[in-house]
Amino acid sequence: MKQSQVSNAGSSPPNQYWMRAVSFAGLHRILNAVGDTPNGLRAKEINELVLERGVTLTTRSPHPKPTTLYHYRNTLLRLQALIRDGRRLRANSDNPAVSGLLRLPAPANGDQSLGDAAREHFAELVLNNDQCRTLFFDLFMPSGENFASVSDFRENGAPVSWTRKTSSGAAEVLFENEITGRTVRHTSSGSVPAILYGLRYWARDELKIIDEYGRGIEGRVVMFPVSRRRTSMLDHDSSVVEAVRFLLDQRNAGEWTLFSISDLIVDYCQAHRQPRTLLFDAIGWLRREWPHHTVLIPTSRALATIAAASPQQEILELRRYYKSSHGPYISHLRLHEDVAIETEDATRRHVRYDQEARA
Repeated sequence: MKQSQVSNAGSSPPNQYWMRAVSFAGLHRILNAVGDTPNGLRAKEINELVLERGVTLTTRSPHPKPTTLYHYRNTLLRLQALIRDGRRLRANSDNPAVSGLLRLPAPANGDQSLGDAAREHFAELVLNNDQCRTLFFDLFMPSGENFASVSDFRENGAPVSWTRKTSSGAAEVLFENEITGRTVRHTSSGSVPAILYGLRYWARDELKIIDEYGRGIEGRVVMFPVSRRRTSMLDHDSSVVEAVRFLLDQRNAGEWTLFSISDLIVDYCQAHRQPRTLLFDAIGWLRREWPHHTVLIPTSRALATIAAASPQQEILELRRYYKSSHGPYISHLRLHEDVAIETEDATRRHVRYDQEARA
């Protein structure tokens, strides 16, 4: 049963809002650099080490400014990946997640991709942080209990929608748990960017523990937890096979069945905790293997984003549409009754070609 409770988090202490849109590959590089010095380093020495070694944080900052270095260092401190030892900072190797990260090679300079193991270790650090939970991850709880682990969040978290409005020049963001109805309003100039461009960005783009799409209703955006992705190409191909089978099982008794891509995101991705990219890979497979029995129905970008009030909202709305690398935005899919799936091994051989075509 949904609750009617609405809480306003705008009066929280401003020092809670330290989250920034940092690269976790950059965090990993700094952590490993500090970890090479068991006794730790002073903040100034960390800055010098980063510059001397040419450690990059993002592709846009080959020579990070002191402010940028501070935010990266502060993020590692807040997540307790680094701890203070007098005036020095050292890697918190007693923490299992940190020791796991230190055993892994950090991505090479310029590489922003984070390995699955490193991503899970960082996710554990984030979900174990009280402020990260209070400001963001607790919104996804299906009940009053805390998430016991990252896998618990992935498998049991509820969808959460959010809307952003501007009233009297001030930004306001309203979050609502789609299951319980619990609603939280953020109005402060500190909390809104910390949550939308810090925690939400971390969870969606860096840690990949949620996915998100625009609903097209009053600017509403839905976030939902996703299961841990498969760690090998073979496992991923098997997941694509499962997604194709889901689509074929949903066909009606007629010769052709029409699917809305938006509805499939809700009925398959959200309901089964799978990323949108997996659904899109399944559509790409059908398009390749059954080109005369799979009809993609396009829409214009203008029509797809007609409900968007800002360029940022347009991007979120377009997440509801399938698009190949050079193709139009696809709003609907029509499948013929004769479409059938091959044996799983045969299907797997073609999945990677569809991924390359969509890249």
